[in-house]
Amino acid sequence: MKKIEHQSLTGQAYNAIREGLQEGVFQPMEPLIIRTMASEYGISATPIREALQRLVAERLLVVLPNRSIVVPRMTQQRFRELMPIRAALEGMAAELAVPNFTDADIKALERLVARADAAARARDARTYLTLNREFHFTIYEKAGNPELSQLISGFWLKVGPVFTGLFDDDYFQDHANDEHQNILAAIKAGDPTAAGKFMRQDIQIAAQALLPLMAETDDIH
Repeated sequence: MKKIEHQSLTGQAYNAIREGLQEGVFQPMEPLIIRTMASEYGISATPIREALQRLVAERLLVVLPNRSIVVPRMTQQRFRELMPIRAALEGMAAELAVPNFTDADIKALERLVARADAAARARDARTYLTLNREFHFTIYEKAGNPELSQLISGFWLKVGPVFTGLFDDDYFQDHANDEHQNILAAIKAGDPTAAGKFMRQDIQIAAQALLPLMAETDDIH
């Protein structure tokens, strides 16, 4: 008989760590310390250990020769390979989402953009990155295509850990929310083409800020 509660805790830990990867909570090559994470999440070490092992098996984390578990290092080469795929998928999702937004949905998105704008102005990178993920996936889920959302989620797991570097770029700090405002305006106008265009621009602008922070190539994948 399965231990339901135990399995539930492992699943919750797994989902929480996945979200952390997408939001940039865990940076590339940062060791993930089981005891520290267990304390932060308020659970025992076992569910954390099992969740990390699952993420290693999925190649979202790697084990170094010293047995430390870390987020793989992102390189310019790999990021450039991922970026056009992300732009195509996420732009498509934005276009598909526009007709599905209700007035209530738009008001909720307006509040989200306002909160992200306040976080950006305050240079609160942690809060901004959490809201950034929520903004994007709110739109992707409205596309009504679970397969597309799953693909996008998979790419965010790979690129999310480098997002913490966004606020190292002065231009991005001052313009972090510009494309979100443009995407919101396109959704309010019921313009799928514009929403897709600005979503792709958002990805490209972030890439310009992030690429200089990465090595061109690396042996760790």
